[in-house]
This record gives sequence, C-alpha cells and structure tokens, in this order.
Amino acid sequence: MTTSTVPARFLGFDLPTSPEDSVEKVRDRLMRSQQARASRRPVAPTITTTPDCLDALLDDLLDTSSSNTSTARPPSVGTSSRAITWSRRYMRRRTLSLKVLNHLKPDDRDSLLAAACGARAVGVVDRDRMEERIAELHAIYPWLAAASTAVMKHMRPRTLSGPTPLHVPPLILLGPPGIAKSSWARDLARVFNVPSVDIDVGATNGATFSVSGVERGWGSATPGRVVQTMLRERLANPVVILDEIDKIPEQVATSGGGKLPGAFEVLKSMIEPTTARAWVCPFYQLPFDLTRVSWIMTTNSIDRMPAAFLDRCKIIRLETPGFDHLASAGCRLLHDSLPEDQRDLGVALLREALHKLGKKHMRVSLRQVERMVETVVEGLSSPMLM
Repeated sequence: MTTSTVPARFLGFDLPTSPEDSVEKVRDRLMRSQQARASRRPVAPTITTTPDCLDALLDDLLDTSSSNTSTARPPSVGTSSRAITWSRRYMRRRTLSLKVLNHLKPDDRDSLLAAACGARAVGVVDRDRMEERIAELHAIYPWLAAASTAVMKHMRPRTLSGPTPLHVPPLILLGPPGIAKSSWARDLARVFNVPSVDIDVGATNGATFSVSGVERGWGSATPGRVVQTMLRERLANPVVILDEIDKIPEQVATSGGGKLPGAFEVLKSMIEPTTARAWVCPFYQLPFDLTRVSWIMTTNSIDRMPAAFLDRCKIIRLETPGFDHLASAGCRLLHDSLPEDQRDLGVALLREALHKLGKKHMRVSLRQVERMVETVVEGLSSPMLM
C-alpha cells in the first residue's frame, strides 16, 4: 500500500523546524535521544517535528559541535547540566537562522515557519497506481491521449524505484480552442489529489504579477499565487495551470508609467531547474525551491512566443476531437444531468444534432457540445403546456 504524502522541503534556506522549541524542550529531547542510544530502543518523541529535522540538528550538535578535539563525545546519560549546554548551542544556531526573517511582518514570518515544520509533497503513487490514474484520465479525454501519454512517460522512470509524488515537466498544450485543454489539466490534478493553481493570462494583466508577485514597497505588494499556494497548503508540488499563454505581452505597464518584462521572462527562471532550485520571491526576498512544481500551459498558437521559453518546455500538439469523442463526452454529461428514464432519448437527440453538424462539415467544439447538452436537458425537463 502506497502513501499519499511525503515530507518535502521547498524553502531555499534553513529555518528551525519547531518554532516552539525552548532550551528545556531541546534538553529533554536530547536526554531521551541519548537514553535511547544507550538502551538501543526507540523512544517516541513528544516535540512535534517533521522527520529528520530536529533529530538531524541534534545529531549535528552531538557529532560536529565546535570542540578542541575532532572526536567530541556526546553528554553521558543523566548529565542534565551538559545537556543544557548542548541545547543552548542548538538554540543559538536556531536564533541565528531566524535572522533571515527579520525584514518580514509577524504573519509572514509565521507562514514561513509553519512551512518549515510541515512541508510535504502529495500525489505519491507507485507505478501501477500511477498508470491506473492516467488510464482514468484517458477514459475522460481520449482525444488528449498525447498529453496523458507525456505525463505517463515522465512518471514511469520516476516510479521505477518506488512511490513518488506527482510531477509533470513544463508542458505546453497546443491546440484549437474548446477541446478541454484546461479541463484536462485540472482533472490531472484531481485524479492525483494534488492542489492546483489556475491563472488566466487574459484576466490578469499578462500574468506577470500573479505568477511572481510584487516587491515590498509597492502598495499592491503581495506574493505570487504559486508561492501563496505552497505556503498555504505547505505543499512543494502544486500543479500550476496557465491558460492562454499566447496572450502574454512582451512588456507590462506599471502604475508609475514604467515598463516591466512580460511573464515569459519570469516563467523562464521559474521552470528552468538550475534557477528554480533557488528562485527568489520578490515579495519575501527569500529563495524558494520550485523544482517540484508542475507547470501546464495552454495555447492556441506558439508563433509569437520567445524561442528561449519554448526550448524549456515540452510542446504537446493536440487535435480537435472527432465525432465519437464528442458524442461520448456529451453522453457522459447527459448521464449526470438527466434521470434514468430520459437518458436514452437525450442521447439520441444529441447524436442526431451532432450528426447534422457533421454533414455540414462544421467544426464542433466541446463548448458547443456542452451548450447542446444544456439545451437537451432544458427541453426534456420543461413542463409541456397543452
């Protein structure tokens, strides 16, 4: 049986993993750790931490603390005064690590400390479960098989040695409008139970500030939606969905009349592994590790996009769904919207309408199918006046 989450750090700097630590609590933990080592039996911790966090720091103190000799011995069991000395050293290191947050407000500091305590990655699956979920997605969107296959090919080597969290390389879903590119991305996140972030480029002034955030000092200063989601969910691997990236402008106007580079420049640094590993958030002025984030972008054209950006992405070319795919999607919608005794009639009406449009060689999008389904449901549900 596989787990659904694993601990995963995404802050690009060191923070104490237990904000409520005190010398006494650390001393007690240290004493119990030494007693456990002496007796070689595990002891349940009473301080809430994530795995390998406080223990690692304590071990570091025990094994590599500054000393005149290269083999510093840990305090013997029962020597509380020596344990306090070692604990104070740990607390001094903890205090020094907190100085990186001195420029932040208390609420912002708290959110970062909380992320240091319980950050995780979700959607953890082994290979069989991964393929089952991709098959579930393919059953809903068979005409988008190229996109589903790209995710499966990326995840197969990652699951070779065991369960791993969901991760998708930067994908650009290129295809005509109305074929459910964005819906596919949202359902990918859903079937793997991973929170997603939807950013509509056309509705967000080019998406630059929504993606990256705004620097402190501006009246609209705020972290970007990607970092916001990571901190709110304490999540290292959200799925970020960027709709209609072909609408990203080359430059964005500021309130002061200046010009800033468009979102492509920001996105390049956020998706490139070498820079994403320590990407500096403009709002927090601190590095974040974005290498576990999954980026899925949709577009109708890539003609005007920078080549340097396209080189960092995998482009998936998609086609318009055929008659059978449209009919299948419409029947599924009707099945959820009509009572059982009206489903056969509803399906027949929908197939007839689609067939007539096909004879006219008209392109039919999924949005049109959804409207047709609404019309059928409305017609069959309306009372008949005699």
